[in-house]
Amino acid sequence: MDKTLEITLTVIAALVLTAVVVWVTRLKTKGATRLLINTLAGGALIAGLSAFNVIVLPFNILNAVIIGVLGLPGAGVVVAAALLL
Repeated sequence: MDKTLEITLTVIAALVLTAVVVWVTRLKTKGATRLLINTLAGGALIAGLSAFNVIVLPFNILNAVIIGVLGLPGAGVVVAAALLL
């Protein structure tokens, strides 16, 4: 792929991701809705890391829920488990 196109797509993806993160953090949600949004964000994190070959993680609902519930430390747990197993 052309380097210019790759850089452009990366910048666009970063801007979209930033907008989504700002939007999600401004939501006033509680309970199951917040868990659902965090789980979707965890799944997006796993997919994004795997898509850009940063680290290949197994993409399943358990990993997304772990990241959604625990946040960034949960991502560390999933990465550590993937590296150890």
